[in-house]
Amino acid sequence: MMDFFRYPWIMIKENFINTGRTVEMSLKELNKRYSGAALGAFWALVKPLLFIGVYWFAVSVGIRGGKDINEHPYILYLVAGIIPWFFISETLVYAGKSLRNNKHLVTKMVYPVSTIPTFSVLSQLYVHLVMTFIVVVIFALAGQAPNLYYLQLLYYSFAMFVFMTVLSWTTSALIVVSRDFEHLIKSVTQMLFWLTPIIWHIGNVTGVLKLVVMANPINYFVSGYRDSLLNQRWFYDNLGYTFYFWGVTITLALVGAFLFGKLKDEFADIL
Repeated sequence: MMDFFRYPWIMIKENFINTGRTVEMSLKELNKRYSGAALGAFWALVKPLLFIGVYWFAVSVGIRGGKDINEHPYILYLVAGIIPWFFISETLVYAGKSLRNNKHLVTKMVYPVSTIPTFSVLSQLYVHLVMTFIVVVIFALAGQAPNLYYLQLLYYSFAMFVFMTVLSWTTSALIVVSRDFEHLIKSVTQMLFWLTPIIWHIGNVTGVLKLVVMANPINYFVSGYRDSLLNQRWFYDNLGYTFYFWGVTITLALVGAFLFGKLKDEFADIL
């Protein structure tokens, strides 16, 4: 039982001590991922922008007939909710494979292994922050002038970084043990997109089903970005939901650190 609470502190301490190295590795990871492409990391921005255009046309023009949601143009509603999703979906798979993708750090040298998922998540955060800036510009061009509520985007970006980092402790460890978990994560990611109110409104569901949707931590970010960009609500206006999210995050940190710590000595042999 003591290990269950000891491992998180070990991983947090290791990450804190190696902060400088983690930042350096995250920049190298970002460069490595897009090396060989003429436009480099620019492709990390092109992909989500193309997806936004396709989803908007298919749903707003093709299915919904251009109807607004809560008096907001559907394209703005879509962009506000889908930006955090791009970070989550990319990071869920990429950070999950981080130990396998960097197995030389695990098997051929003495390296703080727990920082590998961290710098993988951090490398994706850079792209997300640039995308968030682009979204702010898009909203400004659409007549939505920046306001104080936009400052919450920094809070939600930080919360996503923490959440995806502690989640990657579990996913990266399990993917080392079995590649089946990688395929499972990819399948779950596709399901989560449609089960999270990204292209649809949460008001379309009620009762127990609405509670189930809200229990999905990803909804905390999607609704948070919309509250910041569109609805002008502070995150503390719903403290119960905020406490729930951080409770889930702490639980994931405890479970993930325990699994990572228990399996850590086996990584080199398996890889």
